[in-house]
Amino acid sequence: MAFLLRPDIGPEGIVRPATGDSELREPMRSNAIESGLTRMKRPAKTPYSIPSLEATEYAKEQGKFEPFHKLCYSALWDDGLDLSSFEVLEKLARQCDLNWPELEARLRSGHYRQEVEDQYRLGVRLGFQGIPGFVIGNAGFTGAAPYPIFRVAAQRALEELRGETRQEGEG
Repeated sequence: MAFLLRPDIGPEGIVRPATGDSELREPMRSNAIESGLTRMKRPAKTPYSIPSLEATEYAKEQGKFEPFHKLCYSALWDDGLDLSSFEVLEKLARQCDLNWPELEARLRSGHYRQEVEDQYRLGVRLGFQGIPGFVIGNAGFTGAAPYPIFRVAAQRALEELRGETRQEGEG
C-alpha cells in the first residue's frame, strides 16, 4: 500500500544539508546490512513521493509491481535518484517493460491520486506512522525489523488463530 512517510513534502522535495554524511543511522544501518543491502545510503534529497507511488499503482495493474518496486527502492537507496523525476520514472518503467507514454499520461492527469491518498489514509487509520509497515494476524508494526521479530509475530498470530478455531469448534 502507498504510504506518505512525509506528507508535508511538496513537489520540490527536501534537499538535505550537505554534510557529506550519507551513512544510515542505527538500527536501520545494521538491518540493511543484515538483509544484504550493503550499498544502502541516505539520498541527498527526500523526494516528493506521489509520482512514484502513482507509478507503482500502474505497475500493479500491469502485473509488474515486484520488479518496479525493487527498481524504485534501489534507485532511491542505492543510487540516490529523485523518484519524483519523470526522467527517472521513465527509465525505471522502461526497464520493467511498462508502457511509458500511457503511464506518463496517467501520472500527469492524476489518474491514481485518489487511490494513493485512500491507501495512505487507511494506513493512518490502522495506526501506521512510518514505513515499512506490516500486519501479521491482528498485530501491526512499523519499521525495519530483524527476522526474529517477524517470526514471533507470525507465531503469535498462529496461536491466536488456533485459539479462535478451537472456540468455534467447541460451540
